[in-house]
Amino acid sequence: MALLFGYRPFDFSDLFGLIMDGKVDLANLNYIDVMKNSVEAGFKHIEITGDLLYVLPGILTPEKIEELVEFKEKEGITFSIHLPLWAMEPAAFSEQIRDGSIAAFAECIELTKPLDPTCLVLHPTGALTVEFLNMKLPEFTKGLILNQFCTYAEDSIRKLLDKVDVPPEKIAVENIEFPFESMEPIIEELGLSICLDTGHLLAGFSGDISVLDFVEKYFDRIAELHLHDGASPRIDHKSLGKHDLPVKELLSKLHKKKFKGPLVFELTLQEALESMEYIEKHVPEVLK
Repeated sequence: MALLFGYRPFDFSDLFGLIMDGKVDLANLNYIDVMKNSVEAGFKHIEITGDLLYVLPGILTPEKIEELVEFKEKEGITFSIHLPLWAMEPAAFSEQIRDGSIAAFAECIELTKPLDPTCLVLHPTGALTVEFLNMKLPEFTKGLILNQFCTYAEDSIRKLLDKVDVPPEKIAVENIEFPFESMEPIIEELGLSICLDTGHLLAGFSGDISVLDFVEKYFDRIAELHLHDGASPRIDHKSLGKHDLPVKELLSKLHKKKFKGPLVFELTLQEALESMEYIEKHVPEVLK
């Protein structure tokens, strides 16, 4: 069975062509047309960026979702949803901010339910945690703060699960710039899934574990991959074959294990197509 490769359509740099008098002119932007470009390029899975609800109000409405349902059925594609992450802080010190993040997640989930997404990708923490973890603090103090962030993140995810009618395994926690091993007990306890971001791991954001060891350890919980190359320190979101990702070994392992989830390129469309060419050249067997 061939691996399923997907794409996250919409590059925010495209907005420059839509600016009229300092404002974005949505009349000239059809999100389905943007998706059609990805499907015509050969991708059979699409990941929708939840931040679009707030960055471009009106681009995703119940009516647009109905159109996407028809588009999905016509093209035989699948969807996943990346829940909003910009300015979201589910592990914030302030309960009001945490609750606001939960409300935004829930709104996105409810809106996109008709698409029957394969999973809902969640960042369990935000930029605030990154700021604190990069401070020059005593390790003991940093450990206490880390534990507090984990407590807040777990509480937020529990509240989200209470608020929306989705099974916990639909929520795929992404490895981000936060020690993933600290999230592992929460994922296990709540029965969540995992979104493996290969670039984040290679960049050193999530811990010292290798990509191949991560797959071996967490395979049964991995619902999706964000597939891109990277290197330490802090290099990610690069085309395949550019840095340290063991592409052949990773894809061969997933293929052998009959991984059914999508592998989503978080790159420009050109970079994604270049990455597919790299796969066709070096690991063609995973496309069969």
